[in-house]
Amino acid sequence: MVGLETMMRMCAWGGLVVAAVVAAGVCRAEPVVIGRGAGLFQVGRQLARDDFANLRSWEVQLEEKEGFPEARVEVRGGTLDCLVPGRGCTVWFKQPLRTRVTITYEVRCPVADPAVKGVEPKDVNQFWLASDPENPGGGLFDSGRYTGDFGTYSKMNGYYASTGGGRNTTTRMRRYPREVEGKPVEHIALTDKDKREGFLITPGKPMRVQLVAYDDLIQYIVDGRLVYEAAFGDTVQVERRDGKGRKVMGEAVYAGETFPIHERGFFGFRMVGTHHVYSNFVVHELVPQEEPQAGGAPAAGGGSAAE
Repeated sequence: MVGLETMMRMCAWGGLVVAAVVAAGVCRAEPVVIGRGAGLFQVGRQLARDDFANLRSWEVQLEEKEGFPEARVEVRGGTLDCLVPGRGCTVWFKQPLRTRVTITYEVRCPVADPAVKGVEPKDVNQFWLASDPENPGGGLFDSGRYTGDFGTYSKMNGYYASTGGGRNTTTRMRRYPREVEGKPVEHIALTDKDKREGFLITPGKPMRVQLVAYDDLIQYIVDGRLVYEAAFGDTVQVERRDGKGRKVMGEAVYAGETFPIHERGFFGFRMVGTHHVYSNFVVHELVPQEEPQAGGAPAAGGGSAAE
């Protein structure tokens, strides 16, 4: 007899049937290539994986907040278990990443029973290719400048996506920074999935999140479904502040002159006032799609790389 048997089979996830590796009863779905990614790139080799045996690869930034139960961020049974009543929390993956990358993970937002003050199923948020403008190599880990309070991250560079913000009413994607030298700046802010059924959190139900950065193309994918994408040349929604500090929405062309590509940075789980259980965190490189061979047959090695 052998210990754990690993085998390939088909696994249904989020209404999609995808190839998966099943190890010790855990379904690991591969990244999908959809939207403008189709024909542009394919999934390459695995760059990183964390099964949450410990927190050595992670940096936790937890907002200090009085009047709520104690928070905890810990590994438990191959998961990252984050209970953060009434406060913000960012958990950074310490390995720097470069563009042409896709990040996948699974998350569940349990319903507290009995109820816990300051905890609701909401705010499945994340940053990717994020960096500090003054110290791109590791400034994000400075707990004096980045504290777990959401506002402290407005100055950094990077991309951000969120499902279930605003007490599970909003689903958005942004390009940072949102402020420079302490002053708000115009930034890409896609919000048309707000309050739309099917784009919010179902409490207790696992979600599979996938993030893409391939040069100028950025994508936010949930359960195999494209939620947002943007690429150079698109007319995108932007957010700015007027002279009285009021939020103003408008449109702009997504171009490198005004919104340069973020080429290198870090990934971080982001949450506030909630309970999240994360698992199966994997990073893959993305490589240019190979041209078909003569006769239309796929080139050798095409398609998604098996884990």
